[in-house]
Amino acid sequence: MVMHFLANSMKRVLVVGAGILGLVTAVREHLAGNQVFILEKRKRIGGRGTSEESHGHQLEFGPHLLLKGGKLHSMVKKVSRIKPSLRPLRANKIFIVGHGMLQPLDNPKQMLQVKLGQDPVREHAARLISGWGQEIPERRAALMKGKLCVVGEGWAGLIGRLASTLEEVGVPIKTGMKIVEQFEGGVVTSEGLKIEADVIKMCDGNPKGDSVKVSTLDLVLDNIPLKGLHGLVKDDVAIIDLAAIHSRKAPGRSHFSCISLTGGVKAIEDLLDERVSGWRSHIITKRTNESITLTDSSGQLSDGVISKTV
Repeated sequence: MVMHFLANSMKRVLVVGAGILGLVTAVREHLAGNQVFILEKRKRIGGRGTSEESHGHQLEFGPHLLLKGGKLHSMVKKVSRIKPSLRPLRANKIFIVGHGMLQPLDNPKQMLQVKLGQDPVREHAARLISGWGQEIPERRAALMKGKLCVVGEGWAGLIGRLASTLEEVGVPIKTGMKIVEQFEGGVVTSEGLKIEADVIKMCDGNPKGDSVKVSTLDLVLDNIPLKGLHGLVKDDVAIIDLAAIHSRKAPGRSHFSCISLTGGVKAIEDLLDERVSGWRSHIITKRTNESITLTDSSGQLSDGVISKTV
């Protein structure tokens, strides 16, 4: 069977992959007046933007912070009638173990050192929190200005907004389909579907060059041991309390979203043991990932990736 999806004045655009990059690309192509079709090899859309519901809480793949005013935020605002609910991560509420607050507002001398880039410990912590170890100046500046935000509906909520927009305008998304053959002018899927296209946009998440892998731990506790702190940092480990930042995240509890660049989940647990005594006895639910791809050789996170032409 051959799938035709073309009006004569339009380009036929096939988007391969229904993660953040694929969905944003599809929206852009639709707005450009093209006819769009999306293929996703998994049963669910969203890629690393998916979440897992457990005991009434949405657990994601580690910390997700939206750059306010960035490409993804702008796209979601453009296509959605309701603005996403954002609350900023505050650098003056992030504690660096053995060093003090990331943004030491009560110490003018230390603040000057931070502004001049003369505090290597805080520089490292800012890079860890803003870019998860990647050097992304735009996100680092946003962190210090209160423009890196927790999304009340979660990353999966943003995915849902994009998917709903595409559904409303009639852009089909076929899940559970792999490409088994590509030819000039189209592809053949694992279901035997032949799709003809003028343009194929590869948004399948395959890393370009070497992939950067990290470990994550997400958990909800029935108490509030950090007492209002937005986060903890030690070496290559960061713990963000989403519930302390946004009221929709586990109200009256803690919702820790943690990342470890080099030491695995054990490094996260070691920091919790050190700073959050007895945390294991307060777990409501948790999700661990010993190794997950953060980015590739581009060093870009979601906001940076979607700004590129695919």
